[in-house]
Amino acid sequence: MDRRNFLKNLGIISGIGSVSLSIGNMPLRAFSNSFMKPEAVDGKVLVLLQLSGGNDGLNTVIPYEDDIYHNKRPNIGLGKSEVLQLNNLTGLHPSMGEMHDLYQDGNLAIVQSVGYPNQNRSHFRSTDIWLSGSDSNQTINDGWLGRYLGNAVLDDPNFNKDHPMAVQLGSTQSSLLECTCQSGSLGVSFEDPNQFFQLINGSSADTDPPPNTIAGNQLRFIKDVAARSIRYAQLIKEKADTIQNKVNYPNTNLADQLAIVAQLVAGGMETPVYITSMGGFDTHSNQLGRHSNLLNTLSEAVGAFQQDLKLLGVDERVVLMTFSEFGRTVEQNGSQGTDHGSAAPLFVIGKNVNGGIFGSNPDLSDLDNSGDNKYVHDFRQVYSSLLRDQLAIDPEVMNNVLFKEFEALPLISVKSITSGGPQAFTLDQNYPNPFNPSTQINYTLRVPQIISLKVFDATGAEVVTLDKGYKEAGLYSATFGAGNYPSGVYFARLVSGSYRRTIKMTLVK
Repeated sequence: MDRRNFLKNLGIISGIGSVSLSIGNMPLRAFSNSFMKPEAVDGKVLVLLQLSGGNDGLNTVIPYEDDIYHNKRPNIGLGKSEVLQLNNLTGLHPSMGEMHDLYQDGNLAIVQSVGYPNQNRSHFRSTDIWLSGSDSNQTINDGWLGRYLGNAVLDDPNFNKDHPMAVQLGSTQSSLLECTCQSGSLGVSFEDPNQFFQLINGSSADTDPPPNTIAGNQLRFIKDVAARSIRYAQLIKEKADTIQNKVNYPNTNLADQLAIVAQLVAGGMETPVYITSMGGFDTHSNQLGRHSNLLNTLSEAVGAFQQDLKLLGVDERVVLMTFSEFGRTVEQNGSQGTDHGSAAPLFVIGKNVNGGIFGSNPDLSDLDNSGDNKYVHDFRQVYSSLLRDQLAIDPEVMNNVLFKEFEALPLISVKSITSGGPQAFTLDQNYPNPFNPSTQINYTLRVPQIISLKVFDATGAEVVTLDKGYKEAGLYSATFGAGNYPSGVYFARLVSGSYRRTIKMTLVK
């Protein structure tokens, strides 16, 4: 086959670096090189689920006892009798029964008030910030996952190059996998796994040696990617045919995407990262019914996916995280909908997830300058957690990925941690802060250990011991204040063995 026909048959459309395919009319994108050693992450898989349009967090994780919530949303707010209660203050949307079951089983973590400083309310720009992992005043041309996958093990000769390092399904092509450490992008298109086979059957890569010139080096790269794309097509077709899903998925596009991910993971694909997506969350009008349908689609698909992974015997390997570019406004608009907002909750789901609620309900009496929820958790804290505990990132690589240090959250159970230490516990910033008359302090123990939680004043004098002694792993909460303490700065210190964490608190009377 000559070079012209070879490239034509491969369907190359533009660029250099990643491969664009599709399964069942859904575009699929796969990195042209696999730079990951599967044994480094022990076969762990991260699935990202993008909720495009800006999901309304307040009507997803609902502060049903908050009067301000109901006053701001007289027509679209949901009451206590409607929600699926998680605790005495918080509930899930009634359409999310499957995800409520996952929460009850300890397999769903909810991270409250996730966002970033100086929230941008443009769909395009805020999505770019989430995908790139940048500050809101930075423009970065690649994705946080691409930087990780490209920087982690780039020149190691032992990488498995027979499997794609990352796969994207769905209608939205994402910049998550772009990396300036690569040489651009390349695309190949197929309609479904059978067409993969039809295309590659009888085809072979062009093996003519390119000339030793700049153009020849570029051609060598293209030919290498093209040859690899043929292998990927064979592999994906093989893995898709090897495994049958064990559950009946709903008849939705999202469910189709997750069903394919389950097949490929269980079929032996060594790909550590999958990206899926669902649109429609820009609910400016008539939100009540639309949002209910969206959350029902999400919940049913995720519930089927988790059950399928369990029956296929691979649920311990997979963690799924949802994200959206922003939440919605606290106050409903005149069209029975909501507009572009700021911070919102996200979900982390899997058998090895430390289930529960991280953070409190948003304080609707203390909003940002635009009248929206203030962020408490930077979205890059969640990224840091997944990179560290699910993808086993080398600490030296983290700065190349996120550019600065972000305190990770204990979202993933790490079985290698057996005693107290800097990764064995976390202490969250108190909320509210400043406070009057009292504030809540949350901390998490990832393994059983002996701790003490004390409060000190600005002079270093001990004020009160809030908690101490042997504790099992879990989420804990303590309250400080509501007494005759004077205004001023206080410090809460959590100690385990020789390790400690401290937060600064301000009491204003």
